[in-house]
Amino acid sequence: MSENQYSHLTDASEPRREKRETLQRDAQGLHSTEVRAERALLAQAVMDGASVALTVTQTASGRDADDDASPEESLAELGGLAEAAGTEVVGQVTQRRHRPDPATLFGKGKVSEIGELCEELEADVVIVDCDLTPAQGRNLEKALDVRVIDRTELILDIFARRARTRQAKLQVELAQLRYQLPRLKRMWTHLDSLSGGGVGLRGPGETQLETDRRLAGDRIALLERQLSEIRRQKQVESEGRLDFEGGALVGYTNVGKSALLNALSNPTGKQVLVANQLFATLGASTRRIPLGGGRDVLLSDTVGFVRRLPHHLVECFHSTLAEVQNADFLLLVADAADEEHDEKLASVREVLGTLEAAETPMVLVLNQADRLSEEDRAALQARHPEAILTSAMTGEGLDALRARIREVLEEDDEEIALTLDAGSTYTGKLLSDLAKHGRILQQEWGGDESGDKARLYVRARL
Repeated sequence: MSENQYSHLTDASEPRREKRETLQRDAQGLHSTEVRAERALLAQAVMDGASVALTVTQTASGRDADDDASPEESLAELGGLAEAAGTEVVGQVTQRRHRPDPATLFGKGKVSEIGELCEELEADVVIVDCDLTPAQGRNLEKALDVRVIDRTELILDIFARRARTRQAKLQVELAQLRYQLPRLKRMWTHLDSLSGGGVGLRGPGETQLETDRRLAGDRIALLERQLSEIRRQKQVESEGRLDFEGGALVGYTNVGKSALLNALSNPTGKQVLVANQLFATLGASTRRIPLGGGRDVLLSDTVGFVRRLPHHLVECFHSTLAEVQNADFLLLVADAADEEHDEKLASVREVLGTLEAAETPMVLVLNQADRLSEEDRAALQARHPEAILTSAMTGEGLDALRARIREVLEEDDEEIALTLDAGSTYTGKLLSDLAKHGRILQQEWGGDESGDKARLYVRARL
């Protein structure tokens, strides 16, 4: 099945407002026409202590009651996500309500105000910081005459922009189709006026809806088969790494995980992409990290998290996040200079709980410590005495981090005693394997009870 057979699933929801063009002059003073970035208006509704944010980047956003972030923090993060999606945030509006309107989320007066702001600020999209129901999204688009998306759609769009590997692209497409499937009806409401009633009078809107559902279902089944094959290949690759212990870097998006992986694997490891943007890394990159004392581990970088990470993504990125589930230890990374790092760490731990990885041994890493003053550094170390302060930029704390990882792994080591035949051709190979997978504590030469054969007595930790 070709991709253009279902590409209209997203194209049909384009706003009825014509795209505006901006005339600009180049260095020679000539006019050039280019389509400018979409403009977003941020709007937030606070309901019974739980905020629901809306962004006039065509986003309205909502906030879960169990989210510890303040409405201001949630709205600021939504703005960062909107900018990561290539939009220009041009304003914001807030409403307080006791309960959401089942039809439009916001009250009628506030919807009218948002519509006026969209006209005044020339906004193209409204972004809502919560998941909208299909009816709410349809009604808001009809009332505002601009495209309306929610937080999940925004994150899916960012993932689609960042996906580079075949696996990541398939995972994003699968998440998008699963999210769009129950919302297909709103994409064909412009054909409802052609529909009559009764048997044999179904309009093209209803007919196209059935066709889209079938096409989307077929595509989802195909994507699941392709991802299942990739997971099988990844499983074969992981079996080839059983000679090494493995760990994973986990944390909020844009806290320097990729830079830390590069610094730990330097100079032999191939450098992974480092960029000051949300969700710069979607696939898992694995590098060999020397810990010293003859012990090496494999460390994997993983996709960053955000508050209320859509379950569509958690489910579809299962094979990528499997690096977390199979890890012997986790490096929980946070931005040391971020005032909200405690709240973001809580969000990461919540996602780890859904992945059944909360019991995996963890090392708290406060990265980007070079941005801290001496006073802030002392206060942070007092609040998190178990944490390792690091800087991928200056190399601070990297040796201490390697030593802490070694300590965590050695807690599960077992001490063994072996008596080997000194004349056997396999003794040297066995000693090499012991050094590779553990640490040889003591070696003594001696003889057997008869004194005829030489023996090697070995004590080691594995």
